[in-house]
Amino acid sequence: MAAVPSVAGAGSDTASNLAGSPTVPSGRGLLVWLLVISFAASFLVFILAIVSPGFSIPNAEAWLDYAYAYIPSVQAFKAGYLPYANFYFSYPPLFLYALTAFSYLGPSWASALPSVIAEALTAVPVFLIARRFVNVRGAFLAGLVFALAPMNLYYADYYWLNPPLTTLFLLVSVYCFLEGRYDLSAITLALSIGFKQTALLVLPILLLLLWKRTSRRVALRYLTIVAAICLIISLPYLFISPGLYLFSIFRLPLNPFYLPQNYYQLVAPTGPVSTVNSATFTGYLLAWNNLIYVNGPVSLILPLFVFLVPGAQDAFNYANIGLTAALVAVYLLLLYRTYKKDQAQDRTVILYAMFSQLVLFTFNPLYKYYLVGITPMLVLCAPGKRGLAAFIVLNLVMLLVPRIIAAYVPFAVLLWMSWLSFRLVPRRPQIS
Repeated sequence: MAAVPSVAGAGSDTASNLAGSPTVPSGRGLLVWLLVISFAASFLVFILAIVSPGFSIPNAEAWLDYAYAYIPSVQAFKAGYLPYANFYFSYPPLFLYALTAFSYLGPSWASALPSVIAEALTAVPVFLIARRFVNVRGAFLAGLVFALAPMNLYYADYYWLNPPLTTLFLLVSVYCFLEGRYDLSAITLALSIGFKQTALLVLPILLLLLWKRTSRRVALRYLTIVAAICLIISLPYLFISPGLYLFSIFRLPLNPFYLPQNYYQLVAPTGPVSTVNSATFTGYLLAWNNLIYVNGPVSLILPLFVFLVPGAQDAFNYANIGLTAALVAVYLLLLYRTYKKDQAQDRTVILYAMFSQLVLFTFNPLYKYYLVGITPMLVLCAPGKRGLAAFIVLNLVMLLVPRIIAAYVPFAVLLWMSWLSFRLVPRRPQIS
């Protein structure tokens, strides 16, 4: 795969020759095989999770959000309670709707099906995007590496966590963007945002690149479509409880003076549990000298306070503000570089869309499974076979690294990919 893919359509003649060879399957045939393998891998792990729940890899953060947050939210929603207005829900409404729709199938695992299916299907846009830059075998290899990525199988297919739906629609949006189908790209990006708000950071990138490719009018139409669909998705919550809705989705300090009774409490299958630790909103209220209490999201600064200045809670809170400022500054720098691009090549779309998510996951407090949301774009930015091998190693490192320092892994990836974006000369690599 190309780390920084060359011009759109490169390699089409070679691909055509391969497709016509009697010894090499056509692109469509390889795509079918990729889908079969992807679904087989995902559902094999999914079935394993059903029959033997509880398996965990040391240091891999085996969060039980599905049982203790997602399912209680579905139960409350089906009982007539409104998310955001009556109980806390940290994702946009489409995610809850998908879980609820599949819950009517009956079994407790049914609500996990949309995420597992989305995870398996994401191999398709990975293949189709890669096919624009390398031959069909290279595209198949990229899709295969993604489909068998350890992080995806562990977090999406075994623990049924939330990234796959937003990731699938984000990749479809990027593919449609590359194909020049901008209205469809806007629709699928809005749906991606409707499943998880992290995809919103890709919107300014695509708008700037679209402005470069076409005109302000087309970019404004794209923005209008995304905004209109997101508004529809947000109904009725944006009008019934705007403060709670914006607080829950974006952590904006717009919550009212009081919260509904038991706002953070839902009933899980094993009894009442809190779906949100109060530390999420009041800082890491930790016993700093005892790492067993580090169970919230980790950040770049957290190890410094755990190991070097234990007990400095006030300083930690100020440092968190600084980290937020760094997130904003780096993201604005990314937008500036996007704006200054002379040409909005296809390679720029993939690379900068990935950067928008990677910057968020680097400077914002992190759970490891968040990175499942960027694995397909990392595959598409992997430089050749060595890069694909490095991608698998990265998966294993991220799974096994102690969570107290987990935020340094995406930080290292951000530095590495930034270096590649400056140093690599655009060319068309071969995968044979």
